[in-house]
Amino acid sequence: MPMHPDHSTPDLVGALFTTTNEKVGGVVAGAAITSPMWLQQIKPYSDVAAIFVPILGCIYLTLQITFKLWDRTRKED
Repeated sequence: MPMHPDHSTPDLVGALFTTTNEKVGGVVAGAAITSPMWLQQIKPYSDVAAIFVPILGCIYLTLQITFKLWDRTRKED
């Protein structure tokens, strides 16, 4: 893949891989290889998210049901 003259820095991923599928696969493989370096840094955030995301999901679902029922009762009046 030839580099265009308007690129000031070489696109390493674009130079190695041509299709989007190859680029995504290359980035995922790179992240998997480097994951031992950054995995412990995001573990506390993952633990907090594991607690709050289901709670937020229930709140969101309750709000959606409430607004839908409220909308239906307004249309019937």
